[in-house]
Amino acid sequence: MFIDLASNPTKKSVTAVKKTEHTEVEQTTPSDEKEVETELAKLSKQNEESKRKASEYLDRLKRLQADMENLQKITKRQVETVTKQASERLILKLLPSLDALREAERAANSGSSLPPEEIAVGLKMLDQQISEALGSEGLEAIPALGQPLDPARHEVVSYVESDEKPENTITEEIRKGYMLNGRVIRPSLVVVTRKSPEKGEKTVGEAVP
Repeated sequence: MFIDLASNPTKKSVTAVKKTEHTEVEQTTPSDEKEVETELAKLSKQNEESKRKASEYLDRLKRLQADMENLQKITKRQVETVTKQASERLILKLLPSLDALREAERAANSGSSLPPEEIAVGLKMLDQQISEALGSEGLEAIPALGQPLDPARHEVVSYVESDEKPENTITEEIRKGYMLNGRVIRPSLVVVTRKSPEKGEKTVGEAVP
């Protein structure tokens, strides 16, 4: 049997499909390439923008670091200046007392015999002068005699038995303590009271017979 392929509808359909697919491929490829190029351009732009922002942030950080270093230097110089000025102010206030001490030393070496009363008055005036000079800088003596014991300000060196005063009352100041601007810089050395032991009760270091 002879089949006319030219008039075969199946062959025509296959050929038509192939032509259609080829046509579609040719039509979609340029569009896809354009989308890819657009996306690449967009990513490249974003990358450049990120680099620019990173560079700006780095410059800001460097400037901030430089400002901090300059501020630290300025603050250090200011503290040094204030410290020197405070030291100078204190020294100027103490110089009259130093002059008085040297004058007293010269008088003693010259064979001058001052009455003890006058010496005591002079020493008291000198003590008051020094105390006022230091007090103007924030130095304050810690109250002690007759005060209740304050471990934050007083340091006990000895005890004395007493039934007349409350326990832990300061009866003697061995060394004066001081505060500077409200902060303890040297505690007072004190003697405080404690109750007398009951009869038959042993005290520290004492044996019961």
